[in-house]
Amino acid sequence: MQRLLHNMIRVGSIHSVDHGGTDKPALVRVTLGELVTDWRPYHEARAGGTTTWNPPTVGEQATVLSPSGDLGAAVVIVGLNSTGKPAPSSDPNKTITKYPDGAVIEYDHAAHALVATLPGGGTAKLVAPGSVTIDSPQVTMTGHCLVKGSLTYQGGMRGSGTAEGANGAAEIQGTLRTTQDVIASGVSLRYHPHGGVQTGSGNSGGPIGGAA
Repeated sequence: MQRLLHNMIRVGSIHSVDHGGTDKPALVRVTLGELVTDWRPYHEARAGGTTTWNPPTVGEQATVLSPSGDLGAAVVIVGLNSTGKPAPSSDPNKTITKYPDGAVIEYDHAAHALVATLPGGGTAKLVAPGSVTIDSPQVTMTGHCLVKGSLTYQGGMRGSGTAEGANGAAEIQGTLRTTQDVIASGVSLRYHPHGGVQTGSGNSGGPIGGAA
């Protein structure tokens, strides 16, 4: 009886993980002192209409709950911090998920700041068959931007040239069409006058600045 009571709630560490499959649940074995349990299920965050997948790792601290002290019927609860696996922060204002490769997703509810940081070579992909909306007064992109579809803007466009285009400005391969005028260095493409106009086959002078 004493042994059964002792086994009802025990704290140990993950010994091994069987990640299961589509027709087999994931299971773990837990080290409890000198004892290693049989393969037992562990608690995920959700396992119904919404499901999650975040399997335990070897060495992670865990609690083993055994009805009536029977370890053969035990379930395992993971997520206990330990000196070997400490929490990624002690800041009460932050919620943090840190991954084995060093990636971190962090939200600071005091600063209202959400940060996702990936390790070198990391990639991110968002797939939305409908549409994606970013609703912000300002969006900053620090690297090159490739748009494979049509680019439509409604609020105007401005910029400066330090890119890799012709002379570090802007370069378009193809046709540029506009329903209005194009003005370059104060010279109207549609309405600029010319000096030195001659009749016949002579050439006029260069365009004169100013637009109509």
